[in-house]
Amino acid sequence: MKAETSAPRPDDWRVLSALGLYRLSLVVLLLLLYQSGVGANIFEQFHPHSFRLACYSYAFVALLLLLLVVYRWPRLDVQAQVHFVADLGMVTWLVYATGGVPEGLGVLLLTPIIGCSLILTPRMAVLQAALATLTMFGEETIRQLQQLRFEPSEYAQTGVLGLMLFAISMAANAVAQRARRSEAMAERVGSEFANLSRLNESIIEAMQTGVLVVDSQLQIRTVNAAARRLLGRSVGVGRSLADELPRLEQQLRLWQDNDPGALQPYSENAHGQELLLRFTRLGWGTQAPLLILLDSAGQLREQAQQMKLAALGRLSASIAHEIRNPLSAITHAGQLLAESSEIQGENQRLLGMIQRHSGRIEKIVRDVLELSRRDDARQETLVLRDWLQRTIAVYQEGYPQASRTLDLLDVPGSLEVRFDPGHLQQVLFNLWDNSFEHGGGANGRARVLLHAERLDNGRIYLEVADNGPGIAPDLFDKVFEPFFTTHNAGTGLGLYLAREICEYNHSRLQLVPQTRGACFRILFSMEPRE
Repeated sequence: MKAETSAPRPDDWRVLSALGLYRLSLVVLLLLLYQSGVGANIFEQFHPHSFRLACYSYAFVALLLLLLVVYRWPRLDVQAQVHFVADLGMVTWLVYATGGVPEGLGVLLLTPIIGCSLILTPRMAVLQAALATLTMFGEETIRQLQQLRFEPSEYAQTGVLGLMLFAISMAANAVAQRARRSEAMAERVGSEFANLSRLNESIIEAMQTGVLVVDSQLQIRTVNAAARRLLGRSVGVGRSLADELPRLEQQLRLWQDNDPGALQPYSENAHGQELLLRFTRLGWGTQAPLLILLDSAGQLREQAQQMKLAALGRLSASIAHEIRNPLSAITHAGQLLAESSEIQGENQRLLGMIQRHSGRIEKIVRDVLELSRRDDARQETLVLRDWLQRTIAVYQEGYPQASRTLDLLDVPGSLEVRFDPGHLQQVLFNLWDNSFEHGGGANGRARVLLHAERLDNGRIYLEVADNGPGIAPDLFDKVFEPFFTTHNAGTGLGLYLAREICEYNHSRLQLVPQTRGACFRILFSMEPRE
């Protein structure tokens, strides 16, 4: 049997306190027995003087032991052994003073041995029972030697008392050990339950889906941060759902009545965002709590749109790959026809139309395939101003006949960013092309302004602004969608591709609203160096 080594419990100290009160009560009872003179009638070999001295000594020892319990010194296991040794000595004295074990006072050891067995380890409990039994046999032996007689029956009674002490000691210790194991298991299960509860609370609090739990009386029991954010207000736990969120309470009533209107988009107030609700009963019966999940209808629609666009992109890439081969044949045939001297007049105009539209289709195919075959980003640390000066020179070399003005307004020479140079050049060329194709001030000349700065949070941005008519506010949410364009010759993939490239380099491309012209901002990643 394995000994328990757990820390002392408050109940163990209470056992020693109870033993102290038991001793004092026992001493009072024995003194009353002595004062009444009944002792001589009850016990055949009664020694009044020794009995009275033993009672007073027991009272003093009981008070001293009770004082040790109050101050809890020494430690519990040592105190339990000291208490038992003291009880054994005092009871042995009383047994001797009343004529030995056959007179019955030996049973007074049962209570102390039970109390100490509840505290000590199994081995120590058995040791105490053995010590008590041997002490009783020793008392009987000394008493009979003093009287010069030998009574086997008295030894038999002492043996029976010893068996009782062993049985009581082992039984009490077994009960105590089982209680300790049960308590440890309950504490472990309670700790695991508390940990799981905290884990569940953390998971619920971190969820992007709003979580609201109400009881059968429609009192709010749980609400997470996402629910407060989606509802646009603070929701008090323990409050009535009807008082806090009356429209949500109406939707819940509709769900309980199996009304399909409960699944329609819902808003708590006229200016709040639309929410989709899902109701689930956590258990069986009408008293089970109800789980309410809230999701933003707008975000779900946006996710569905993104999934649709992703599927459309894969389909478009597959179609573009199939179109490229016949398109190359058409383009090549058009080039051969253009070299023929027999094509004149109206046929020449029609051939030019074929070549222009073939080139437009070729650009669409190239853009679509570029989306599906994006190269790995090889980011480098770029000194932004120096790199922009070189890139502007390369861009202007491609348009020797056109005047394309690019002004570096305020780009500090100390700014450094992390970006793939080829990717960044592709993004800027696309933005500059859009500015010169759609821009132009009162004099008809387009002008592009470049401005860079470091924000308070440490991030660097680069703005590309033009002096054109700008973008209508109702188109702000559409300019980055694939295949959306306001120009007859456009493919609608340029800005979408530019934004994807920026995100691939851990940056963001944003449209900045302004009163005149269009302005796009590249917000670079937080840390410029690895």
